[in-house]
Amino acid sequence: CLLKAPLSGSGKGLNWCKGAFTPLIERWCARVIEQQGGVVGEPIYNKVEDFAMEFYSDGNGNVRYEGLSVFGAEKKGAYSGNVLGEQAYLESFFVENFGDKFQQLKEAVGEAIRQIYGNIYTGYLGVDMLVYRRKTNGEFAIHPCIEVNMRYTMGMVALRISQKYLAPNARGDMRITYTNKPGEAYEQHCFMKKAYPLEMKDGKIREGYISLCPVTRETKYRAYILVF
Repeated sequence: CLLKAPLSGSGKGLNWCKGAFTPLIERWCARVIEQQGGVVGEPIYNKVEDFAMEFYSDGNGNVRYEGLSVFGAEKKGAYSGNVLGEQAYLESFFVENFGDKFQQLKEAVGEAIRQIYGNIYTGYLGVDMLVYRRKTNGEFAIHPCIEVNMRYTMGMVALRISQKYLAPNARGDMRITYTNKPGEAYEQHCFMKKAYPLEMKDGKIREGYISLCPVTRETKYRAYILVF
């Protein structure tokens, strides 16, 4: 199973309990329970795809669906980046595999968000979900709520980049990377800048690499876009 600290996000606060409740895991649970009042336990799913539905709540009972976020996570659950592109492209996998049920899910989650958050929260929020394979028959299924992030998520950042800065039909990735080797991030930045030159059309990114933050020889984290 997967043990989670209730107040956590972006792959933090996870403990992969693989068949043995060890003293180390017990101490972790005791610490989380003391700090947050409990621990969430979930089965480990045969994951196929991470995604989220992004919403905006005005605090007056109205919730607006903003769009779909398709993202990646490292093996232990930490966020690694988002797919960029038009909504029709991002939704194609889900529509193909779930048909009308995907639209029904969108409406049901939106209504649940409205009832729970609509009158108490003003701002953006994202509902993380995943597609997994059922153990019984191997068919695709959706877990409709892994967690709710009450903030302007990285998924919303990717959504706005796709809407405002990508040329029509352009697709790519927004990535977050880390290295602890001095100078390695800078070398990667220089290589990608040369290997994937930025091409613009009508003020929009059509192809290429662009860094979303300054990169120096001391940089360890990078956030960048690669459009192809």
